[in-house]
Amino acid sequence: SLLFAQKLEAMGGKVRVPTTVNAISVDKRRWMQFGIPEELGKPASALADSLTNLGATPTFTCAPYLLEGAPKLGEQVTWAESNAVIFANSVLGARTQKYADFLDVFISLTGRAPYVGPHLDEGRRATLVLQLPKDISKLRAAIDDSFWEVLGYLAGLKAGKRIPIISGTKGLEPTMDNLKALCGSFGTTSASPMLHVEGVTPEAPTVEAAISLGGKVDRSTIETIDIGLDDLEAAFETLDSCSEATSVELVALGSPHLSLGEVAHLSELCKERRRHPSVSFVLTLGRTVMAEAMQAGHLKSLEHFGATILNDTCWCMLTEPVVPPQSTTLLTNSAKYAHYAPGLVNRQVRFHSLAGCVDTAVHGKVPLEKPGWLRPQQLRSFSAASLHRFLRRTLRH
Repeated sequence: SLLFAQKLEAMGGKVRVPTTVNAISVDKRRWMQFGIPEELGKPASALADSLTNLGATPTFTCAPYLLEGAPKLGEQVTWAESNAVIFANSVLGARTQKYADFLDVFISLTGRAPYVGPHLDEGRRATLVLQLPKDISKLRAAIDDSFWEVLGYLAGLKAGKRIPIISGTKGLEPTMDNLKALCGSFGTTSASPMLHVEGVTPEAPTVEAAISLGGKVDRSTIETIDIGLDDLEAAFETLDSCSEATSVELVALGSPHLSLGEVAHLSELCKERRRHPSVSFVLTLGRTVMAEAMQAGHLKSLEHFGATILNDTCWCMLTEPVVPPQSTTLLTNSAKYAHYAPGLVNRQVRFHSLAGCVDTAVHGKVPLEKPGWLRPQQLRSFSAASLHRFLRRTLRH
């Protein structure tokens, strides 16, 4: 809170370790430009000032792993933002718990943290195996960002508080942006501080290695849950919670903040196109990525497309007027935002891939088809229930 930060500042508090600042409630430099009322903009800006006066770096991003100097394998850190904690532990192999607000500030002031949980080998041990279909790699050409969003969301639901290892991804070769999507959505539905991906994440070259962190464990004692394409489709439909709504007034991207690679991909998708006048197309990304994207020339096509780009803040803190007051339905490619948005902004929510989001912004209509990896002509046999769902959607549209 503002009073908390100002009190520490008045007491002469200074951070003792390098400290970044999470996303805040507004774009600190341009909140007036976006019509944010003073009663929100001024306190949010003052809180950011107090934190930087304590010695924190004014990064204002929920994706600090995208910054130069991101933690390395085995490095002890203390982060609070859920997607960042999971990415640090899982992808970078750094070590942090999910720290609560205020506690993370005290740790930055003292340079001391509890030596428990995922700071220790045994606190990083996988206690659940999530097994993908053996032939999942046959879908590689059709798999896009939405697959990793849905997989993380479903993995979190299955794992609960447990640390899972996802097995069966051999041949899919996820990128860092895919893993970013996986971690962000996993943190939405799981209380666990991390997950492993067999053959991908640094502490999980094999399932046996992940379940034996901190000491040898008999695999027969570890539960295995099979995840099929029908399970993934059901999770997709949970996120695409208002599939009957075909028109949208807002496309919301950047939860967590977009990476440079995602901005580059988005720039290509938007090149020589324009958004529909009835659709707001809004992106959130950190200042550093914004500067890098500008230098690389990625912002030109986005500006021509009609995108609105915000820094410093993120979708879990944005309301009207950034969310158009007259809007009833929004579309996102973020499982995290698709999960939280109905309660946060009281709008109907559609979910699709990044490419689907751009197409929707152009035409004002959500694509009738799901992403390619979920279409019925892909390599899987349909259950009667799945076929019924598909026919019902097709007839409705």
